[in-house]
Amino acid sequence: MLQAQKAGAYANYILGMNITAEETILVYGNQSGIISERISFKPEVNQSFQSFLALISQHSDKLLNLARAQHLPLPERVSVSIAGNYDAQQGILISSRDFPAWKNEPLKSQLQLLFNLPVFVEKNAVAGAQAEKLFGAAQDLRDFVFIDLGHNLSMAFSAQGKIFSPSNPHAGAVGRVRLCQESDTSGEGPLTLNEQCSSVGMVRQALATQASHWDPQVTVYQIINAARNDDPYAIEILGKAGTSLGHHLAPYIHLLRPEAIILGFPASLAGEIFSEPVFKAAQQSTGLGLDEMPRIIPSPLGARLPELQAIAPSIHATRYPADSK
Repeated sequence: MLQAQKAGAYANYILGMNITAEETILVYGNQSGIISERISFKPEVNQSFQSFLALISQHSDKLLNLARAQHLPLPERVSVSIAGNYDAQQGILISSRDFPAWKNEPLKSQLQLLFNLPVFVEKNAVAGAQAEKLFGAAQDLRDFVFIDLGHNLSMAFSAQGKIFSPSNPHAGAVGRVRLCQESDTSGEGPLTLNEQCSSVGMVRQALATQASHWDPQVTVYQIINAARNDDPYAIEILGKAGTSLGHHLAPYIHLLRPEAIILGFPASLAGEIFSEPVFKAAQQSTGLGLDEMPRIIPSPLGARLPELQAIAPSIHATRYPADSK
């Protein structure tokens, strides 16, 4: 699609993608984190990988036409944040709970063929940690944890200043952990973190336990906005989700002893309404004193986080080449 350019070590212009089931975002950005143009679409749940690539081609053409209209140069790199179990060694997406039909898809090579540019891919949580290190709450931190709170919870961490991306494609998928305290309202057994704390899980809990209060088409953003406007029902949903998450952070806190745990999008938009229950439950479960606990921080990047996740893999690889595989 694009004419390959001789990109220098500090290639400036980036075509970024954040690929999730809720929304796939394409952005035109640069190394400074400035997003000049943005376009998005909602993929079909059972869409094939090849038909999805066709949509990427179609929407990237639209995005780049917008960039050309501003006399911006063509991008020199492609950067991808992906929801799924990505094998960075092979460049293959093994599977994705966001996209059930995708199995062993050659994500990196197909994007390289499509755009004729270098491609940098990371899982959502790793890309989120990179975005926080580059532009957000982790700029001055060496040891921290980032939790992506999209459709499926995932976790990444930094130790001694290096963000780790384990070789196992399934690493970080903490949303599959079964809750100790809560049972499914259907009586089918304990919930998972995904079912209680993810963006989809919070909506399902709201409709299952407070059906008369919510429109059947309610979104997590509406629940968060309601909580920020002092709706007690919304505050209860976020509080329960935060408490469940906090209780299950204890092993990671004791193992890693991070300076901070950064809560990702979209729950970060709720601020302390979500982060305070997480902190209180985590402290209770760890048995640590206040001076021993990590800070638990809603991402300060707010609604910009998904866009910055899209370009972070490329920027991080440029600024920290020793950390890249």
